[in-house]
Formats: sequence, C-alpha cells, structure tokens
Amino acid sequence: MDLRKLEIFSRVAELRNFSQAAASLHMAQPAVSIAIRKLEEELDTSLFDRGGKRVALTAEGEELLQRAQLILQEVEELKRSSSAMKDLLQGELSIACPSMLATYFLPDLLAGFLGEYPGLQASVTQAGTTVVEQLLLEDAIEIGVTTSNDPALVPELELVPLISEQIVLCMAADHPWAKRRYISLKDLDGSPMAVYESGYFIRNKLDQLCHEQGVRPEYRMQSNFLPLLVRVVKQGLGTTVGLKVMAEEEPGIVGVPLSPRLELDMALAKRRGRIISRANQAFLDWVAFKL
Repeated sequence: MDLRKLEIFSRVAELRNFSQAAASLHMAQPAVSIAIRKLEEELDTSLFDRGGKRVALTAEGEELLQRAQLILQEVEELKRSSSAMKDLLQGELSIACPSMLATYFLPDLLAGFLGEYPGLQASVTQAGTTVVEQLLLEDAIEIGVTTSNDPALVPELELVPLISEQIVLCMAADHPWAKRRYISLKDLDGSPMAVYESGYFIRNKLDQLCHEQGVRPEYRMQSNFLPLLVRVVKQGLGTTVGLKVMAEEEPGIVGVPLSPRLELDMALAKRRGRIISRANQAFLDWVAFKL
C-alpha cells in the first residue's frame, strides 16, 4: 500500500465525490477510480457504497479513513520536521579542492547543496591532490577532493565518486595543433608548456609519462594559479594539460586528446573511521545521494 492511494482515498472520502476529488488532486477522474479500485483489491474489501447519487463510505471505509488520516498527518509532520532540521543545521562546510575542479565543477555542486541547507556556509581551500591526501591522513582537514585513480589510498580513505574526465592538451584556438585528432606524448618533446607545479595529479602524471618515454617538454611557466595558466595558454605562450571541461568552458581554448589516452577520476574523501562535523558529513551524504 502506498501513500498516494491513501491520499486519493481520503480526498474522495472527505468530498464524497470522485469528480470533485479528482479536480482537487489535479488528476483525471478515471485515474482516481483506478487508484480506489486497486486499494480495494489490495485490502480485499469494499470501501465505498456507490449505489446512491453521492458515494458513501462502508463501515470498513470509515475505519480506514480514520487510520489513513492519522498516517498522512504523521507523514506531513515528518516532512516538516525534516525541513526544519535542514534549516537548523548550522556551521561551515570546509573543503580542500584542486583549483581546476574548484573552478569548473564545484560551484554547481555547492550551489545545489547550500540551496537545500540555508543555515550553512562554505569555505573552499585550493590545494593539489597530493597535499589534500596528506592533510586528510594527518587529520588537518576533514574532507577534500582527490583522485581515486590510486588503489593504494582505498584502505586509508573513504571515497565518494565525483567526476571522471579525460585529460587533454589545452592550447589556443589558433595553435598549429588545434585541429589534430590527438597529440602524441612524443610531440611534447621540446614543446613550450605552462603547467601546474608538482603536487597536482595531472602534473605528476605528465612528468611520469614523459620520463617513461624520454620526453622533455620546455616548461616556460609553472603556477598553481589557474587563471594565469589559462591566460598564458590563450596568449600562445605554450600548451597545458587539463581536464576536458576546461577546454569546454574557456572560450579561445581547444582541448586535444593525448595519446595514450588519460582519464582522471576525482572523489570526495575523508579519512576512514574519522568522525567529522555535521556540516561536512551532511555534504558527504548529499553528494553520495545526488551523484
């Protein structure tokens, strides 16, 4: 038995009229009749006497109406209580996150969460994945965004998946490589680049692959300040490695897949077994439910 059938039954019982009940519920009358019939079949009893001009409740219908009204009242009180709890939840959500995800993904996520929890504020600290992981394991922060590509972290951290994105080579729209289908790592040998400093998964992965293939890009600039990297790339000083969403969101920048193909899986993390603040736990639970 579902609550919707009880709600329809109660409205028909209160109005003693199927048409009026249907109108008040914004339903078609046949749908109301079907719901009542299914409820009667489910309970194996007749709830209405349909013999007269106006429907009347049977004895069983009268008993069910009393119980249904109590159940529906409890449900409404539960909804109000849940809403009040959201409003009463106070404090600050505090999260550490790499700048690229903080720029292109986190704003929409936080807007949805804070919209449902108006009593909360958010504080976002920018940090690379290596630093985020270290801070989590040292209990210096409660939650942070890191990569879930490293299986070695699984025993230490609880991970809630956030996003999986392709890593691409980002360049100005008029760059000679902009129309290529893919860029080989070998092409980066001696090529000017503007990259993140060490400590970011994307930079560390680039260094690892280049070392394995004997490739030495020319790092013209290294910075953790994302707007600076974006501006430098647009001005043609060099290319950079970034998530596909960066090329999609930034006018004047083109993203070309690397070969071999690279993927980055990001997750919201906390240290396994640690009790964290209600605000941060609420965000973890909300993300796990929404995504």
